[in-house]
Amino acid sequence: MGTMTDPDTALAAIKAAGDDFQSLYEAIKKAEFLDATPGDSRQAYRAAKSKLKKILLAQKKKAEEDAKKGIVTKNYDVGKYWPQLKDTWESLRWRLKSMPGGATKKPDAFYDLYGFFQQATEGDNTGEQPVWAETGGLDFEGRSRWEAWNKTKGMSSEVAKKKFVATYFQMDPKANLYNDNRIKE
Repeated sequence: MGTMTDPDTALAAIKAAGDDFQSLYEAIKKAEFLDATPGDSRQAYRAAKSKLKKILLAQKKKAEEDAKKGIVTKNYDVGKYWPQLKDTWESLRWRLKSMPGGATKKPDAFYDLYGFFQQATEGDNTGEQPVWAETGGLDFEGRSRWEAWNKTKGMSSEVAKKKFVATYFQMDPKANLYNDNRIKE
């Protein structure tokens, strides 16, 4: 695709990359032209470059710590797993937590997956945050779903799919599921 020439498009691509190293690297590479033009666009470009360096340093540090512990980090094939997972993840047997007023709520990993799924399939959250449930108590389930989706605001669909697949395979099944009937990698 080469380099871009429109600052707004370049900055939108950088923002959409979020904290995904590969996507951010590619967006910054295409936006190199911003470095030659003084102004807010150049500042945003330089801030993104600084963010990329911090992500790289954090990844290196984590990789060193993981290597000492014998942990191997995987890159999951989104093209292979996304079509399988997108229709089955919600029907897993999620553990439930009791909340005040007799309400129940699923584990945080469910809502993380929900946020990435919604961002990947529908884009940014534009709905209002729910407050009350039909039973008259606080809507813990609705609020948790809304907050998880809202956290992913601005993330591209591609990055959301990557994070969804990684979160799916890396979550602790004993803490989140009654029985681990997930699709195996």
